[in-house]
Formats: sequence, C-alpha cells, structure tokens
Amino acid sequence: MMWKYLAALILGLFPLLNCAQPVTEAPAPPRSPTPMAEEERIVKVEAEGVTLHYQAESLWSEAEFATILQNRDSFTSDLLGKFIDDVSKQGDREERVANANVRFNEDRKSTIFTCDIEDAVRKSGSVYHATFFWLLRPLGLDFIDDHFKESEKELFWEGLINSTPTSITITLPASARHCHAHVWWQLSP
Repeated sequence: MMWKYLAALILGLFPLLNCAQPVTEAPAPPRSPTPMAEEERIVKVEAEGVTLHYQAESLWSEAEFATILQNRDSFTSDLLGKFIDDVSKQGDREERVANANVRFNEDRKSTIFTCDIEDAVRKSGSVYHATFFWLLRPLGLDFIDDHFKESEKELFWEGLINSTPTSITITLPASARHCHAHVWWQLSP
C-alpha cells in the first residue's frame, strides 16, 4: 500500500525534475528570418497526441511583401533553415521539424510557415509532458518570467519581439500545468 503513495509522489515530482534549466551560455539575441521587419507575427501551437502543430504567420508591408514574392525560393529556404537550426540548437530533447511548408497570402500580405514538431511531447500512460524550449529560447521568452496568460486549455502571450508586435497561443487537449518551458496534462484513459 505504501508503494502506491511513494509511486504517486515520484510521478508527481517527475515534471519538476525535468523543469530544471541547465546552465548554458546565454542564448543569442532573437533573429529575424530575414533582414526585413515584420509588421506583426502570430504564432499558434496546437498539441495533438505526441505531435505539436506549429504555425507562424508574419504580416509584411506592401513593399517588403513584394520583395519576398520576387524571392520566394530563397525566402522559403532561409526561413526553413533558420527554424530547423533554432529547433535543433534550442530544444532539449532532440526535437525535429517535419512536414514544413511556407504559403504566401497575397490578400493579407503575409507568409505562413507551418510544420509539425516531433519528439517534443512524451507520453507515459495517460500523462503527456511537452517541452517548449525550442519555441521560447529563440524568442527570449519563458512561460513564468514573461507572464504567459493561462486559460483552461491555453497559454497566451502578447508583446514585442525585436519591435514586432507578436502573439503566441499554445492550445492543449486538456487542462494543463506548466513551469518555465514545460507543459504537462493528463487525458482520461
């Protein structure tokens, strides 16, 4: 009987052990994927099973968007290369980018980058534990220190990154708890 309580205590403390931030060099200041200045950035991440679906829409001035359209291939290559580099360097679980795609919305003068992040979510029984270092470190953010707002199934932040108005919404399948860069939730079996 005592083993059940001990096991529950250990499982309850496990997410906190993973939350300790290793001592590393200070991250490089956030970089833009291009030397151009976005007018606004809207980032959405949705957890589905053990996959995180990522979308970043960047809105541009008319002149900058025209330049992007003239250089679609190099813009796409640079954006994808930078993002993959950030995920591989800033993640803490060897996260990978899969199914990457860049779309161009001429009506909104925006670029929309989508992909799946694999190996960022681990599952044990009905408990899911996700890391978001890959997202937060390149932007210089932290769930606690930067006061992400919480609702039952979302974390939300709005502010300036490199003078660009930015919003980040993370949607989860269940009520969740978090630390500086990790989120955990449980689904009914």
